[in-house]
Amino acid sequence: MSIGEKTPPAKPNAASGTVSRALQVLTYVADADGPVSVKDVADTLGLAASTAHRLLNLLKDDGFVSGNPASRTYDIGPQFYRVAARLTNRVGLLNIARDAVRDIASRYDETVLFGLYLPGERAMSFVARGDGNKALTYRIEMNTPLSLVWGASGKALLAHLPDDEIARILSDEGPAPATGLHTPDLDTLMHELRAVRLNGFCISKGEKLPGALGVAAAVFGPSGVVGSLCMTSPAEHFGDHDVTKTGEEIADSASRLSHDLGAKRR
Repeated sequence: MSIGEKTPPAKPNAASGTVSRALQVLTYVADADGPVSVKDVADTLGLAASTAHRLLNLLKDDGFVSGNPASRTYDIGPQFYRVAARLTNRVGLLNIARDAVRDIASRYDETVLFGLYLPGERAMSFVARGDGNKALTYRIEMNTPLSLVWGASGKALLAHLPDDEIARILSDEGPAPATGLHTPDLDTLMHELRAVRLNGFCISKGEKLPGALGVAAAVFGPSGVVGSLCMTSPAEHFGDHDVTKTGEEIADSASRLSHDLGAKRR
C-alpha cells in the first residue's frame, strides 16, 4: 500500500452482526409490556420478518426467550431470569424482594422465597431466598419454571390472573409433582382461588414437595401481580392455628413489599 493511500474499510463480521441484532431483539422483548410477535420485532427494529423469526428462535433455543406456539408470540425465558437473578446488583424488584425474604426468614427462623411470575411460561420461578436455622428435608429448585396450579406459591398469584388465563393454565397442567394427584376441574380450582383472594393468602401441604407446607401471598407491581412471597417448612412445624396466623402475617409482608414495588393500593 502506498503512502497516503486510504486503508480499505474492514468487511463486516457476520457473527458480530448477528450477536448485536440478537441482543437488540432480546432487549426489545425484555422491555415489552407482554408477549411480542415476529411482526412486532421486525417492525420495531427494522428487520425482515425472516430475520426476526430466526433471531427469536436462536434466543429461544438457548432459553433466553420463550415461545407460545398457540399465539405465535415470544416472551422472556427462564435463562434470562436465571442470569438476571445471579448478576443484577442494581436496586430493583429482585433486590427489594431479597431484603423482604431475608427479613421474614430471620423473624420466623424458616425458609422464605420470592416466586417471580413468568407470563410467557405460564409458570413461576423462585428467584430470591432467605433461610432460617431450621434445615429443610427437601430441595427447592431455584430459577426454574414451576407450576402455578400446585403449591401455595403458585396458587397465591394464580388467584389474581384473568379467568380465561387460569383456564388455559389449568388445561396445560399435569399431575401434582409430590403426589401424582390429578388436576382439579375448573370449577373446583376457581372455588379454591376465590378463597385465596378472600383470605389474602394460600396454604398448601405436600403438593409440589413431599412433606412440605407452604404459606404464600401475592405480590403486586404497578401493572398487577408480579409474584408471591412464600414460607416453606416441614408440615409438622405448624399447627392449624399457627399456620393461619402465619398466613395473615405473610399477607401483611406481601402488602408492604407490593407498596415498595409501586403497586396501587388494593
